[in-house]
Formats: sequence, C-alpha cells, structure tokens
Amino acid sequence: MIQRVQTVYLFLGALALAALGLFDLPWESAAAATHVWFVPSLIGLTGLTVGTALWAIFLYNNRQSQRSVVVGVQIGTVLVAGVLYGGLYLTSELTFVGTGSVDWGRISVLSIPILAYLLFYLARRGIDRDIELVKSMDRLR
Repeated sequence: MIQRVQTVYLFLGALALAALGLFDLPWESAAAATHVWFVPSLIGLTGLTVGTALWAIFLYNNRQSQRSVVVGVQIGTVLVAGVLYGGLYLTSELTFVGTGSVDWGRISVLSIPILAYLLFYLARRGIDRDIELVKSMDRLR
C-alpha cells in the first residue's frame, strides 16, 4: 500500500486540501461576511474531498473502484476551487495584489486547489498504469 506512488500522491493531495484551513483568507474575507453559503460549503466540500481521498488510499486491492473514487475526488476538488474562486470573485477579492504589493498568502491559498488537483491527477495516472500492468501480465499467462 505505502510503496505505491499513488498512495503518496493521494496523501499529499489530501494534506494540501486540508492545509486550506490553516490560512485566514477564506474565513476572514468579505466573501465569508457577505455570503452565507461560502464558509459552510467550503468546509463541507473540503472535508468531504479530504476524507474521500484518504479513504481511496485503502482501496488499493480493487484498482477499478479506487480509480472511480479518485475521479470523484478530482471532481470534488474542482467544486472546492469553484466555491473558493466564485465566492472571492463575487466580492471582488480574486486578485493577487494586496495593499500595493503581491500578497503571497493570497497566492498560496488560491493555488492550493490547483496543486491538489494535480496531485490527484498523478494518483489517477499511477492507478491507470497499475491497471495496464495487470492487464499485460494477464495476457502473458
């Protein structure tokens, strides 16, 4: 389980999405104060996606179902990004510039869903490679 590269990618992707809760931008922004749906939907989608990604690690015996779950995790990550970017866009906070200079904290928060999606994509690619490897071994028998 641990020696498979997709396990590492799934864990790192879940860790990246969970790190979204460590930053103040989503919780103290004008989007959180203005829109009632922003914080609960962001917490719910992030928690569901992180939990599902961690659950997918333990599906290593059934690669087809693990692949399906990882595709669902990727969709969840896109939904998290949509809620985050949409809420910040509606309050005109979807910028990289703070008060006069580049706000690196804002850039890191906005890049977390993209990084998580890339890690989940790499996990799915590793699962696909395992599936193809098993199919090729079955042809040799």
